[in-house]
Amino acid sequence: PQLLVLDEPSSGLDPVVRRDILAAIIRTVADEGRTVLFSSHLLDEVQRVSDSVAMLNQGKVLLCGGMADVQQQHVRFVIRLATPVVETPEIPGALTCIGEQHEWSLLCNGQAEDARRWIQQANAEILEQTAATLEEIFVARVAQARCGSDA
Repeated sequence: PQLLVLDEPSSGLDPVVRRDILAAIIRTVADEGRTVLFSSHLLDEVQRVSDSVAMLNQGKVLLCGGMADVQQQHVRFVIRLATPVVETPEIPGALTCIGEQHEWSLLCNGQAEDARRWIQQANAEILEQTAATLEEIFVARVAQARCGSDA
């Protein structure tokens, strides 16, 4: 077939077997120029083997795009504020902002420059900047969707 649908193909397998079987299936199908639709809750696995990703929650598409683009558009910062705050700071472009007082972890949604500007204006220090994992992106997007539906 031109399209192979895999629904939780590695469910119940130990990690070594799961990795080997999944790699073999994907490699074989891809070498033949076929498309694989891979559905899984194991997002580290999805991140490892996928070219494109679509994130669904409650039957709605939260995000869709090439894997490299999705990862490039989501940056995680750990920052240290010069002055401690009690309330969660409202940072432009941040999907999530978790922490307390001086140290906060943010996940930005492609508007990292807006967040960087806010960080600079707040005299905060960027302690760490990394690409977000697919799991972090999914959790942030679902939380954002839930907040939007509560409003």
